Amino acid sequence: MYTAHFGLNAAPFSITPDPHYLYLSSRHREALAHLLYGVNEGPGFVLLTGEVGTGKTTLCRSLIEQLPDTVDVALLLNPRLTPMELLITLFDELRIGYDPQSYTVKDFIDTLSSYLLTAYSVGRRTVVILDEAQNLPPEVLEQVRLLTNLETSSQKLLQIILVGQPELNTLLKRNNLRQLAQRITARYHLLPLSLTDTKAYINHRLAISGARSSLFTEAAMRLVYRYSKGIPRLINIICDRALLGGYVNNENKINPHIVRKAVKEVRGENISQRPQLFSGWVGMLIIALLASVLIWWWTLLPDLPFLKNPVTLPNISLSSDSKATLPVPTKPTLFAEPIIPTLNLGQLLLESKTESAFTTLFNLWELDYTTLEGDKACQRAATQKLACLLRTGTWNDLRRINRPAVIELITDKGIQHHLVVTRLQGDVVTLAISQEKSGEFPISEINQYWLGQFLLLWHPPTLPPPILKVGTSHESVIWIRKHLDIIEGIRSELHTLSPHFDYALKRRVIAFQRSQKLGPDGVAGEQTMLALQALVGAGPILLK
Repeated sequence: MYTAHFGLNAAPFSITPDPHYLYLSSRHREALAHLLYGVNEGPGFVLLTGEVGTGKTTLCRSLIEQLPDTVDVALLLNPRLTPMELLITLFDELRIGYDPQSYTVKDFIDTLSSYLLTAYSVGRRTVVILDEAQNLPPEVLEQVRLLTNLETSSQKLLQIILVGQPELNTLLKRNNLRQLAQRITARYHLLPLSLTDTKAYINHRLAISGARSSLFTEAAMRLVYRYSKGIPRLINIICDRALLGGYVNNENKINPHIVRKAVKEVRGENISQRPQLFSGWVGMLIIALLASVLIWWWTLLPDLPFLKNPVTLPNISLSSDSKATLPVPTKPTLFAEPIIPTLNLGQLLLESKTESAFTTLFNLWELDYTTLEGDKACQRAATQKLACLLRTGTWNDLRRINRPAVIELITDKGIQHHLVVTRLQGDVVTLAISQEKSGEFPISEINQYWLGQFLLLWHPPTLPPPILKVGTSHESVIWIRKHLDIIEGIRSELHTLSPHFDYALKRRVIAFQRSQKLGPDGVAGEQTMLALQALVGAGPILLK
């Protein structure tokens, strides 16, 4: 409907996995390189995981287009199969003949082995791509593993790519699937797009569809990123609806207002305008009733008690050579008043500066930002053995880490402002631009400008922060043990703290990760260390 209005030759934001529209961000480029390596060089399984809508299927279709003609590909999109149905689907994709009435599993395997040997002898290779593999039953995954046993003395005859959501990683950690997990030679987890890539992604798809310029304003694209979290499928849905809204309103550019309305429509929220209360004869009746009440109330005014004893104001005399003597007010009674910021948000944004924000953040750590060596904030932090954490997340992430943070607020005009979150209590955020200037605001007000980006400081055991797992020997392992001892109420001096990461420590780390709702993989990385320090470590905190 809107393509002609915007001068497009096709709808740019279709959610079908068309490789023609594939935008190769740095992450997607890396993922595609892993797939190509697995097909051309890898002797085992290739694993590609990612959240829903991040572009895994589109990458697979792009991979198929880039493979040479000597490669036969079977793309299996329906994972809810039995082992026999898997073999039947594989034969149908590869166009291998079989007798559906009499073939047993052994017949299928023997026929497939013969087919693959013949293909190998004439210089052809065979690749099987299993999409949505997180839904495969364990018995089917075991059948898939057995297919890789088809090989010559020096070459695997079948290359298998498993594609699925993050649950697939959890599935492969099962003990009964350890043989399959050990054969995975290439892994890649596809993350959502960054803000920069989101803007490039939108303009890329528009350009492919014939747009001569960007149809979205800078602020509108930032808003798309905020609501989509960088997930391509959600970007497509929001942008498609926004273009339709722009067409309906006869707009040539998509602005933030149109994007917000599109998001509400996509979410199914009620966006109808508030009905008029005073319309027609009903409104006239209501107005007449209100007028009657006012007249009746006015006739009673002479009998009201407070008019019989009016309040007298103090007599204040002024002269040219003396100052007025004012009565000293009594201390008012304290009531639970709504939170009133010392400065409103508009004033904070106008006065905010990036340098001031970092100065304030470092002051909270009792450090003088201006005197530290280094060109960048994180370089200056490193001189004090502090690490920077730059993330895109939520208020719950900040609550869990429990450290002051610099956040980036972006106005509808696309202007960036940096302020410091110094306190987070319930649904109220304290923002500061300096130690003297701050204000308290509801989260809902901040969310109009915050896309989720924040930067904070923390104190790791060593720099750079290590990744600790079973078999690692490192001084930071002692740091992990000490923090766990404090949390578990164990006196560290009663036992020797070993720098070796053993299985007993892994079980303690997993228990802690589960208690903090982290991925219970038993690996002590940045997130686990942050959570440990949030409960134990010294330094400024948000939740007081």
